Amino acid sequence: MKLEKNQLKEEHLLVKKYLEYHSLVESNIVSFNNFINHRMQEIVDELNDSLPREDIEINLGKIRVGRPHIIEADGSSHLVTPTEARIRGLTYSSPIHVELTVKQSGQIESHDIEIGQIPIIVKSEACNLAHLDKEKLIEEYIDPQDPGGYFIINGNERVIVMAEDLAENQPFIEKPKNGSMLRLFSRRGSYRIPISITETNEGIIDVSFSRFKNISVIIILKSLGLTKEKDIAQFIGKENDSLIVNLYEFAHIKTEEDAMMAIAEKTALQGSKKEILDRVKQRIDSYFLPHIGLKKEHRVEKAITLCKLVKQFFIAKENPDNTTDKDHYANKRVRMSGDLLADLFRINMNILLRDIQHSLQKIQKRKKFYSLKTIAKSTLFTHRIESAIATGNWIGERSGVTQNMDKTNYLAIISQLQRVSSMLPGEQENFLARTLHPTHYGRFCPVETPEGTEIGLRKNLAILAKISTRTNIDDEKLIKVCKEIGLKKEDHTGKDIFLNGRFIGSVDNITEFIKKLKNKRRAAELPIELSIRYDQTFDNILLSTEIGRVMRPLIIADQGKAVITEEHMALLRDGALKWDDLIKNGVIEYLDAAEEENALVALTPSDLTEKHTHLAIDKIDLLGVVTSLVPYANYDQSSRLNRGSKTQKQALGLYAANFLCRIDTDVNILHYPQTPIVRSFIYDTLNVHPAGQNLIVAVMTYEGYNMEDALILNKGSLDRGLARSTYYRPYTSVELNYAGGLKDQISIPEKDVSGYRTEESYKYLEDDGIVYPEAKLESGEVIIGKSSPPKFLSEVREISIKTRKESSSVMRQEEEGIVDVVFITEDGQGNKIVKVKTRDPRIPELGDKFATSHGQKGVIGAIIPENDVPFTARGIKPDIIFNPHSIPSRMTVGYLIELLAGKVGCLSGKVVDGTGFSGQKIEDLEKQLQDLGFRNDGKETFYNPINGRMMRLKIYIGDMYYLKLKYMVGNKMHARASGKVTLLTRQPIEGRAKGGALRLGEMEQQALVAHGASLLLKERYDSDKVVLHICSKCGAIAIEDYIRGKMQCSLCNSQEIEPVEISYAFKLLVDEIQSLHIRTKFNLKNKYE
Repeated sequence: MKLEKNQLKEEHLLVKKYLEYHSLVESNIVSFNNFINHRMQEIVDELNDSLPREDIEINLGKIRVGRPHIIEADGSSHLVTPTEARIRGLTYSSPIHVELTVKQSGQIESHDIEIGQIPIIVKSEACNLAHLDKEKLIEEYIDPQDPGGYFIINGNERVIVMAEDLAENQPFIEKPKNGSMLRLFSRRGSYRIPISITETNEGIIDVSFSRFKNISVIIILKSLGLTKEKDIAQFIGKENDSLIVNLYEFAHIKTEEDAMMAIAEKTALQGSKKEILDRVKQRIDSYFLPHIGLKKEHRVEKAITLCKLVKQFFIAKENPDNTTDKDHYANKRVRMSGDLLADLFRINMNILLRDIQHSLQKIQKRKKFYSLKTIAKSTLFTHRIESAIATGNWIGERSGVTQNMDKTNYLAIISQLQRVSSMLPGEQENFLARTLHPTHYGRFCPVETPEGTEIGLRKNLAILAKISTRTNIDDEKLIKVCKEIGLKKEDHTGKDIFLNGRFIGSVDNITEFIKKLKNKRRAAELPIELSIRYDQTFDNILLSTEIGRVMRPLIIADQGKAVITEEHMALLRDGALKWDDLIKNGVIEYLDAAEEENALVALTPSDLTEKHTHLAIDKIDLLGVVTSLVPYANYDQSSRLNRGSKTQKQALGLYAANFLCRIDTDVNILHYPQTPIVRSFIYDTLNVHPAGQNLIVAVMTYEGYNMEDALILNKGSLDRGLARSTYYRPYTSVELNYAGGLKDQISIPEKDVSGYRTEESYKYLEDDGIVYPEAKLESGEVIIGKSSPPKFLSEVREISIKTRKESSSVMRQEEEGIVDVVFITEDGQGNKIVKVKTRDPRIPELGDKFATSHGQKGVIGAIIPENDVPFTARGIKPDIIFNPHSIPSRMTVGYLIELLAGKVGCLSGKVVDGTGFSGQKIEDLEKQLQDLGFRNDGKETFYNPINGRMMRLKIYIGDMYYLKLKYMVGNKMHARASGKVTLLTRQPIEGRAKGGALRLGEMEQQALVAHGASLLLKERYDSDKVVLHICSKCGAIAIEDYIRGKMQCSLCNSQEIEPVEISYAFKLLVDEIQSLHIRTKFNLKNKYE
């Protein structure tokens, strides 16, 4: 049942059409496709240019990526699907082939070789699922709603988290303690070189980059080929005293050579004049503004760009308050999967090439024959990329770039794929970086961020936000288009124009130029990612086609009217027009944060005036996916809404439709998930798997059992299946082969194996050593019987110890379960794998956590028999009794409205639109309730079932979508008596999984003291007692000679020795102190005095 048209107050057509044809993880997948199709070839070409051309010349040609396949242990190969990779524990990766040509001593050899494998993102173009329709996906056991966007490494799903970084190739004005400073990170490929412009106290303007520190701008300009003062002044185009001082100071330098020698003097370079000049040239070409180019012919362009940077520096100096806001999203870039993988690929490819070169040189010296295929076949390349994605440890000392996929429910998966993480460390304050910035509007969700150290540093993309990916136009073509509409390359009198940090010319009529350029973009002649910004401070135009800018779509407005018409809307409704057509027709355009500075956006059509340039698509477009699903979100307090977004990601439901043929750790399935009655229109459009149930909630107290957010559940509802779920846990065992022909064996272990358990614990195993499906196991019972050969016996062959070791998989402590399914298969190396999935039904019990999407969370405080539940005059009994005290202080008014709306929905049999900012009005809901014959305020008369009396107050009752969270008592309950201890300290081990103990700490001890339970305490604290013999004369630790049967103090030879009881932990401390050569002395008192 979907929302009916007449139910919706607003139609939200545009957002619906967008979500219908666009995946939420689109930008990440497009980025990966660009990496496979273009970026890899570019990296290979770049590396090709940088290879040393010595006696052996290596040339790389075309690179191509195959389809994900696997080569079996017997040598056969076939294409592999994500389902197979998951169950068999394989890596879902494709082979990379590259053309390699080796030229040595006049001979040329060329081969197409496979250099390794690269993991593939599921549902990208290189994936085997690409372009399959729904039926085909189901045949392959894939959930058609699976968004893709993740890797599969050794059967484990890993998600790349997008990273936020400062923008490269654009100047920042900073204010250190003394004066101003202009900084720029120039990036080309893997280079990222900071360049800064500062001013000395004498008024000389210095440039620092790479190893060159504080070299005068004029010297660098002259060494780049701008030797005439007139040209320099003309290019800077801003006359002031500082410039004149600088020009006079270095007027004696006339040629490029003089300037280079001046640089050499400043940096103390040694060698002959030719060597020095070559070195300076090489450094200037490679390390100064590398984003413009690395060759000799780029020098003049670098000089002109430097002049323009100096001009900006002068302007900044005049307005000292004008520092760059680093948190403005025009100055940030988001690095997606493709960019992060490109870094990894570049470095590993480089290592591989150097490796090949080294091997060839060694072979050449020995004059041996060789095969290129064997030299280049590198398992190292594959392993390094695989382990980076598997661990999240990236190059550049970064960790946590990839994460395990959070499979609690469908929303958790989508939210994780939409996440953007900042590079700043969570331990520092960085208040400004965490605060919500106005440029986040429509780009990032203002609500969804973790509480704790990472608050504000991890953000989630808003629903309609898109990250700019690679454009299909190169810089030269774009410059050509600009020239046609008024760009001047030679004459430098107009306003400056920059493209991606390069100065490309000037223009006289700014407004005309911008208008023509925008019209070309709207007419789809230029890419939609192109951003055009007029910067008033520096009076210049910045054009950008860079990747990683977060953009939001807006409807174009012209002369106080939106360009979108009713005609467009009608065509959209019929399906004749799609979202992409609106962009092509110039109705909608994407703006990044830089261009939005020049726009004025109206929120609703009624707000439009002549000044407005754009109209927002929808009021909800400022929220992220999870928050936009909260009904009546605009009535909730922001901090509660933040928790509400979090609880939605922890609710149990269906995490994937193919859960029956997947083996995942720590997952739950809710038995009867329902779609909410009161819901945001986005719920229908996204088509999410449900996670929650509609319950009848009465807001009242009951015998004090629902104090402090506790909930009271009706036992009758539980018996009817309310909030029941199943917990799944996998057990895996591999039959490994060892050296010397030894191997593991999956079977019922023989009785003579060492570590044989009781016969009872093997009772559920069948002849093949594997448990049968539907067997009901308790903790300690064997699931997969296995025995291993004795390890480390290869040396001691002679000794006839041939006992095998017991290494079966057992049901975990304090758990029980029913065997759900057994998979028997083999891994990539041909070893037999057995995977068993057990299920444990979970019925709600005291202490299980429930929540609503408004951030009202609580645990079950009591489950009361149905006969004791208060009921309404119509005989309705609530499923949950919720404490009224939880509402006023938290100001979650959305909770109360949802109860009312849910009641209307249930009684009228319709779904209610509760979309934030535009849901059904409360007045309408009240009227509908009255029409249905109920009180309009949602309250009803209640009866006390114990004495049958009518309650004196009316009780607020309605229907609410409640979520059962993954935190259940069954997974946390833990107790133990005696058990394992740690070797070093002899203290009990900790942790529920290991069967650890519960710590009786300082406060618990004080509570027992207060009760006077002294014997209990004594017994508790002498559990690790140890007797230490101490000399009563000198207080040293005595030596106990067991053989001679006497005790003696080795310091004073005294025989007066007393036994003292101390805890083992204290004895350990004494031993440690003595090992540091510090003498310990004990003063003994008589315990009877």
